[in-house]
Amino acid sequence: MARRGYAQSFASDGLQASLAAVVGPNLAGSVGIGNLKRGILHVHATNSVALQELTFAKRAVLQRLQQDHPDSGIRELKFHVTPSARG
Repeated sequence: MARRGYAQSFASDGLQASLAAVVGPNLAGSVGIGNLKRGILHVHATNSVALQELTFAKRAVLQRLQQDHPDSGIRELKFHVTPSARG
């Protein structure tokens, strides 16, 4: 299962749900989870306004993701603007 990437897909869905819960319904449709590399979770926003809102909520988002997914090893968040972020 892990070899085919199913475990990563399930983890990504859980991270997306936690992210949506902390940023609220207005912003949840404009953000998406990217890759997790070396403890840095990449979060994509569809536009610069959503990116700025994420930046304001960075500490709360990081704490919520660490709390909900303690085994993920998330240490830091990095935000990017990607027009097709939601998916």
